[in-house]
Amino acid sequence: MKQFVILAALAAAGVVSSAYADTLASGSATIDYDQAAWETLASGYGPTPVLTLSAFFSQTQADARTESQLLSDSAPATNYLGEVYNMYGPTVSGQGGGYAQPTTFTFTPGQLTLATGAIGLGGVARFAVYGGAYGNLLYGDFTLQYDTSRQALGGSGWYLKGNIPPAAAAFDLLNVSIAESPGSFTISGDLGVSPEVANYLYSTPSDALKDVGDFTFTGITSVPEPSSIALVAGSLGLLWLGRKRRRA
Repeated sequence: MKQFVILAALAAAGVVSSAYADTLASGSATIDYDQAAWETLASGYGPTPVLTLSAFFSQTQADARTESQLLSDSAPATNYLGEVYNMYGPTVSGQGGGYAQPTTFTFTPGQLTLATGAIGLGGVARFAVYGGAYGNLLYGDFTLQYDTSRQALGGSGWYLKGNIPPAAAAFDLLNVSIAESPGSFTISGDLGVSPEVANYLYSTPSDALKDVGDFTFTGITSVPEPSSIALVAGSLGLLWLGRKRRRA
């Protein structure tokens, strides 16, 4: 009976629960960009549209290019819908541009908002400014992460950080829905323009949190094998027995 009390106390302290922490084995995100919404962004500069999607480079295509190539290379015909950003693993090396980030996300099932780390996503969308006459903007090499302080800005806490300089929050996820099942979870929501982008990149504060698309990430999780969990429990039991014998 005392052993169960000790285990309960350790669980409350987070010792046992860490044995059940999940990590991500694989995953991908899909973004449906809302073309009509994008064509009304930054409208304070003159005739619309200011921004048009001119290219999308998948994770593999982006990895093979430098930042300057992403800004200039031609790409296959691009659709605003169904753009896939694949998840990176725990290490990233030799990626084009050097801005891709690894996945370091660890969480306890049922407590995704208490997770540590971030989810690295590969893929880059290029938006032309007035058809390219005024250059291009790159959105990609994202990390999906949670920060409760972003709720004060009107977001849900979940957001996509763009790691291509200037690295900053690119989109806040709005109306977020989370679904968990054994071995996987899905985070979905509306793609809202971050206040940082609206205020400092577009200089149009009214665009802050404007809904410009739909986002869905599905991750496949990796959990400790039952034998590993049993080993932890067994070690705790031995620890209790050792203490009991010393007391005797």
